[in-house]
Amino acid sequence: MSNKINKGRQQLLLIIAFFSAPIVLAIIMYNTIPEGGPNKTKNYGDLITPARPLNDVALVSESGKSYKFSDMKKTWIMIYIGGADCDKSCADSLYKIRQSRLAQRGEHLRIKRLYISTSGKAKASLKKVLKEHPGLEVVSGNAAGIKAVLEQFKLENKAAAKSANRIYLVDPFGNLMMSYESGFDAKGLVNDLTLLLKVSRIG
Repeated sequence: MSNKINKGRQQLLLIIAFFSAPIVLAIIMYNTIPEGGPNKTKNYGDLITPARPLNDVALVSESGKSYKFSDMKKTWIMIYIGGADCDKSCADSLYKIRQSRLAQRGEHLRIKRLYISTSGKAKASLKKVLKEHPGLEVVSGNAAGIKAVLEQFKLENKAAAKSANRIYLVDPFGNLMMSYESGFDAKGLVNDLTLLLKVSRIG
């Protein structure tokens, strides 16, 4: 009987944690915004409220292996959406992603990186950049799949995900919860990741 009660309590706590996580994260991030409000700094990402669960889409890795967003649950994910080519803005964003992750030191293993190509497999310019980013997963898909992806990453009153050079942060529950506009200060991403990894032992 005691085991059943303990198991029931554990399940209840998990349910509470699941539904309260976005609220807790929102409060944490709100309290880290410097005095003057979110519009006074570029050092922190934009919260996506409510956090948006990502639905699986048929995507394929560079090696031809099928990929699903749900495959990377229980870990934090930094996502960049670009084309099969990678220009300077793309390269700069990937550099910030890499360095922000490495800045977490031992905690960096809790963070995965994902590049979603909207125009097929990587071409020469992207392949060249990828040599500097070991471990970065690159996926693409057919027209229908990419359309479904872009729809999920659409943000109100923001440039289209396909061309925005934006970085997205997904939590261990598979929720899209923050975004960073092109040209942001990488120190803000480092600070956000440090805080989130500190207060959340999930992922």
